[in-house]
Amino acid sequence: MRRILVVRRKGRLKIKSRSILQLQYMDKDKQYIKEYPIRDLDALLIVGSNLNIESGVLSVLSSFNIPVTVIAKDSVGIIYNPVIIANPHYRKLQYTISEVSRLEIALSYIEARIGGMKNILIYYKKGSPSIPNLPEYTSDSYDFEYTIRLWESQATNILWDSIIDLIKEPTLSELKNKYKFHGRKPRHSDPFNKTLSIMYSVLYSLATKSLLASGLDPTYGFLHRTRYSTPLTFDYTEQFKPIAIHATIDLINREGLPALAEDGELDRDSVNMAIKKLYDYLTLRHTKTGKTPYQYIFLKAICLAKYLEGKCTRKNLAITWDKRSYKRQIAR
Repeated sequence: MRRILVVRRKGRLKIKSRSILQLQYMDKDKQYIKEYPIRDLDALLIVGSNLNIESGVLSVLSSFNIPVTVIAKDSVGIIYNPVIIANPHYRKLQYTISEVSRLEIALSYIEARIGGMKNILIYYKKGSPSIPNLPEYTSDSYDFEYTIRLWESQATNILWDSIIDLIKEPTLSELKNKYKFHGRKPRHSDPFNKTLSIMYSVLYSLATKSLLASGLDPTYGFLHRTRYSTPLTFDYTEQFKPIAIHATIDLINREGLPALAEDGELDRDSVNMAIKKLYDYLTLRHTKTGKTPYQYIFLKAICLAKYLEGKCTRKNLAITWDKRSYKRQIAR
């Protein structure tokens, strides 16, 4: 499997050749050099603001359609090459679909996220709370969008109120008392939200790459707007977020709270631990289809492209996470 390269240290990133990415850093007054074949990378994830990057790095990575995701100062930025695409035909279709059709696609991904969050509660044998009914479809795009956003906000808040109680004691009390934790807040400084944000960033990186590989434009979203650098990435990733939520709860319940560094982000060991746990989940195999969530990130992007030309159904646009339907691969 290809991988995410995560850099969480002070150092310098450069291109050794057109095929090798080189990281130089100091540790205990000793210089280290690590090299990574570019062909093995899905994305580059940089945590913090202490890394120097040679300009050639971005140029070479973009030529391979490898996105660079930066997490620093409570924000996420995604850098990629918007020109190199597989099939411009799909972008034309993407740009010309109706406003209502765009919202229907976005709703499919939101429905999948809400369903996946409910399944997390079921997995832990917690009763799923009652949430409002799905919004009715309407030909008025303004009313339709308002209804979707209202339903999403209400359903998400209700589900998060139950999901946070899946965190075991005394960890939950520590989160609430020490960090004033009250659920999902992307810019909050507690270890739970920091861990979940790291996992989301990995999903954003993989999603951006999959959308590019399918010939789609990540900057042209369906519900998210252009204040995001890649609004389609954020729309598309909704369906996979429950995987990260489940993995974060699992990690914290097993290992305790991850450690924070002086800059307020997770320290290097905690970042590595979070991403390893996420990949443990992404490599589970579906008991019926034989596919992994990692594969679905790319397959559903292809389905979206095909949907735009009428060759994939709306029912197949998204997956709904349910860990009960997955099992760990047996090493051979």
